[in-house]
Parts: sequence; C-alpha cells; structure tokens
Amino acid sequence: MPNKGFKINRRAIEKMQKEIGKEFERAARKHPVRVPVQTDMPDVSLGANAPQRVEADPYQSLLLSWLSERAHEHQLVNISGFIADQELSQDEARAVVVQLEHRDLIKVSTSLAGKDISQVQMTESGVIEAQRLRRLRNSRTARLAHACDELLRWAFEAGQQGDPAEIMTFVDTVGSYFAGDSLTVDEILGAFRYLEQRGLVQHAGISDTTTAAASIKVRVTDDGADCVLSGRTVNDFLSHHRQGGDTYNISKSSGFVAGKQRSVVQNNTIGFDPSEMRQFAELVLQMAPTLGIAPEQQEELIHDAEILSEETSGSQPEPGRVRAAYQRVQEALTAVTTTSAGLTVLIQQGQDAYQAVFGG
Repeated sequence: MPNKGFKINRRAIEKMQKEIGKEFERAARKHPVRVPVQTDMPDVSLGANAPQRVEADPYQSLLLSWLSERAHEHQLVNISGFIADQELSQDEARAVVVQLEHRDLIKVSTSLAGKDISQVQMTESGVIEAQRLRRLRNSRTARLAHACDELLRWAFEAGQQGDPAEIMTFVDTVGSYFAGDSLTVDEILGAFRYLEQRGLVQHAGISDTTTAAASIKVRVTDDGADCVLSGRTVNDFLSHHRQGGDTYNISKSSGFVAGKQRSVVQNNTIGFDPSEMRQFAELVLQMAPTLGIAPEQQEELIHDAEILSEETSGSQPEPGRVRAAYQRVQEALTAVTTTSAGLTVLIQQGQDAYQAVFGG
C-alpha cells in the first residue's frame, strides 16, 4: 500500500511546469526562427519513403505564406524585405528559393545577367500550397501529429547511446516549427505526454540548468526507437502496433483463441493481468524510505511507483502504459548509487514482475 505519510508536492511541480513554459516562451521570443537552412532535399520524412513536405521547413513555409499575403499568382515580388526580416544570408536565402522553385511553387526572375533570387513570383501550385499551409496552421490535429513525430525523432537523435535529452533544447530545432509557425509550449509538452503515455518515451528526470527553470529529460524507449527506425509516423506505428498486439502470459483460461479470427466467441476468464506489477509498485512504496537516498530522489521514485500502481489498478489496464510506468520505476532504481540489500531486492523483483506479465 502507498506510504500514507508521504504527499507529493504538487504545488512545486506546477510551479516548475510554469517556469519551463516561461523559458520556452523566452527562447521563442529571443530566437523567433533561427534554425539551420537545408541546402538539399532530404530523404528523411514524416512518413516512409516520402519527400519532406513544405510544412516541415519553417523558412519555405514562411516565404510562401509571406508571398501569398502580398502577391497574386504570377505577380513579380521583391523578397529582399523577407530576407532581411529573417536575417538570412545570401546562401541561406538562395537555398530556400531554390527548394521552392524545385517544387514548382515559385518562379525566379531571369535576365541576361542570370537569375535574381530576390525577384520571384508564385505559381498556381504555390497559391494552392499556401492555402493548404494556412489550413494546417489552424489544425490542432495536424499540429499535434507533427509535434509527436518531430519530438520523438529529435529525442532519438539527441539521446546518444541511450542518454536522455533535455527537452528544452527542442525549441531551437527545425522540428519545433510547423507550416511556418512555432509550436507552443503546451503543444510541445502535450506531445511529450502523449508519447510518454503510449510507451514511446520515458520521463528521465529533471536537469538543473543555467536558466531560471529546470529542464525535463526525455529518453526514447525500445518501442520509440522502433517507431523512428520504421520510417512511420507515430500514428501509423501505433495503429500497426495495436493490430499486432502485445504478448501476454495467460493462465487458467478457457476457450482462448489466438490470432485475428473473426466470428469467434471467446470465453476468457483472465486477459492481461498486471497484478504482479501492482505488487511490485506497492513493494517500492513500502521500501523507498529505507533506501537511504536523497529526499528529491526518494520523492521522484515514490511518484513513479504511484503512477505504476494506478496504471495497474484500473478495470482495463493498458499494456503500453503499464510498461512505460514500470520502465520509469526501474530507471529510478538503477539510478540510485547507494548500494543496499533492499535496492538489490527491488530491482530483482521488478525484473521478475516484468517477465511474469510480459514474458520477457
């Protein structure tokens, strides 16, 4: 049972979240759009084997939207003002213009002296694309999908050799912009929570920084790595994963039918049973105060164990969420540097519980 004498300092957690939000907003105001300009057409995309779309590049999206507000189709426009506002070098501006021209969204003015990248005109396809970008910017669904895809990919790339990445630095990447608009703090943290709840990333603690706020650390799970390496979007991967299903150890069942047969009546008395995980969570809650660890570390461990207990106590526990909650508890235990018999027992009990529930 949970330790009745322990209470989570939720006010402190809420304060920390507000400070993180303020840091994101400060960074966004200080550096509105200062991300690397790609000089080629990358193969890596939000979907498998598809070219990167315009909405994934902040400068291409911004320029196309800027043009749509100032010119009609085939009207020649001087974009020197845009280049100056965005503080682009001539090479960076040329890269953006060339990529849009390659997509047949704009045309560059030509003369006997050659092409003048500061004089461009939108094509019919460019007008249509600008309208599509406007719709995407106002689509909550599209923005969340983009945030999840890019945050997961960034965390995988940034977390070298399994090390956690600090989510605060995501704001300075290309992926934190969508259709020419920066993602909000709520959208970034919402994407993080969505990925965490589905077992694709783990909360790996809080890192003290030189800024006013602490930075959340995020680590990609094995399922998250599989998602990135598959080339699928998060949504496609999760849909495919659900169809494949999890492997469960089922005992004392009758009439159980494996596979995807239709029109079959099943008479299962036991399905996914995470009771061993629940017992492990309760053991952690009982023993955490005896491990001799720092108060902050103990508080985080108890918090993670309470989440695992909650996930395993519902009427229909979700395997992915139980697995993610368990991994967070084990991460917290293995991070303890003070060796003790109690710690060894907890780690072993956790591994045994995981094998009993998930079979591996």
